Amino acid sequence: MRQFRQHVLAVIAIAGLPVAGLAQGGRGGEPPKNLQVLPKDMPRNQVTALMRTFAMALGVRCEHCHAEDPNAAAAAANAPAGGRGGRGGGPQLDYALDIKEEKKIAREMIRMVMDINGKYLPTTGRTINDFNRVTCETCHHGLAKPRTLRAALTETVQAKGADSAIALYRQLRTRYFGSAAYDFSELSLNETGNQLGQSADHRRSAIEILKLNLEFFPQSVPTMTTLANVSLAAGDTAGAVDAINKALAIQPDNNQLRNLLQRIRPGA
Repeated sequence: MRQFRQHVLAVIAIAGLPVAGLAQGGRGGEPPKNLQVLPKDMPRNQVTALMRTFAMALGVRCEHCHAEDPNAAAAAANAPAGGRGGRGGGPQLDYALDIKEEKKIAREMIRMVMDINGKYLPTTGRTINDFNRVTCETCHHGLAKPRTLRAALTETVQAKGADSAIALYRQLRTRYFGSAAYDFSELSLNETGNQLGQSADHRRSAIEILKLNLEFFPQSVPTMTTLANVSLAAGDTAGAVDAINKALAIQPDNNQLRNLLQRIRPGA
């Protein structure tokens, strides 16, 4: 039990909350009902503060995990227009209810974080402190369901084609560029195109993804090199030569590209 409580304290410390108050019983009102992972005597204000850090890390609001109070919902349904809503204008929630799958998953995620910080990281021999512990933000970066840009685009290409993937990229870039949610660096789309290009079924899509990368990184010789290789594999010799020539205009001493061009067009 003592070890479990230490793991919980580690989670609290990550969130920047006062650990001393919890260790001594703390203050802050009646503990919330139905606490199953956190200590049952954890003060309400500390639970609320901790939940806020979770919500910020996932880019969500309380209702992502917590269900609406059914009594309040029934009353609101019969109320005059404009009478619905809890604090902040959102639904009135019953935080003790366990009917949402997201809440059950959240409990398992808390257990996972405590295990990583309390059991696994210490076995590396490193000193684990409040600045290098794993938190929700470590993986989520403001996304409820964290995933790489490459995974999102590849899945879209396979399901809907290159045009849909390109539209998704522009949408995600508009919304998340400058945050840590997705990697919009030069190498991200280049690697996406390279992996798609390994499949004969997706080489044309890979070419479009690589051209998209050149729209944002027009001097990217690695992208031009990948484009040349994928174009060649797709049977587009002219496209490969064009990509190589553009790359050589930027890096005229690139022997890898010169050798590739020589193989495609001997004597070129």
